[in-house]
Amino acid sequence: MDTGEKLFCIKELRKQVALRGEPVLREKSFDLLLETVKRFNPFRVLEIGVNEGLTSAAILVTVPGARVTGIEISEEKAAAAKKNYAAFGVNDRAKVFIGDAAEVLPMLTGEYDFVFLDGPKGHYAEYLEYIEQVLVKGGVLFCDNVLYRGYLSGEKKVPHKHATIKHSLEKFTARVNDEKIFSTKIYDIEDGVSVSVKLV
Repeated sequence: MDTGEKLFCIKELRKQVALRGEPVLREKSFDLLLETVKRFNPFRVLEIGVNEGLTSAAILVTVPGARVTGIEISEEKAAAAKKNYAAFGVNDRAKVFIGDAAEVLPMLTGEYDFVFLDGPKGHYAEYLEYIEQVLVKGGVLFCDNVLYRGYLSGEKKVPHKHATIKHSLEKFTARVNDEKIFSTKIYDIEDGVSVSVKLV
């Protein structure tokens, strides 16, 4: 399969995942992610929240020189990701650590040009502390769900059970909007996407 055929197959598989009720990066956000990796052409990619590996497989298909390090808490999903990497011929450029990102991130060594964050939203602020340490100057942080169902934009009142998530996301967005550290654009599409370039 050529690149276009592989990406078409990945998109079809993503639809099946969504139909099963599994979390998956939504279509416009997915397209924006691929546009962003094409523009920045990263070599070392970190993905927090691998799920079944379809997003990172798409990144690897889109950027043939890239390598992905992923973190996934579910052994079952990590196994599915490895099968998907093999199916699309990118398994030699992807590795997945199984575990809680809060525990795995502090153990990572090396630097990354691109970080894709799509894990538990209540931990975004915590993860960002570690991401800043491994993301190179000029590197990109692409984050999904930053507007969280309209709660952060003020469109909806936040239910009490989501207050912790809202607080974490507010802390996260305040940090990525710090112009001394990041140049950030927030896209008001779907659940909100932020694209941040590290300045220091």
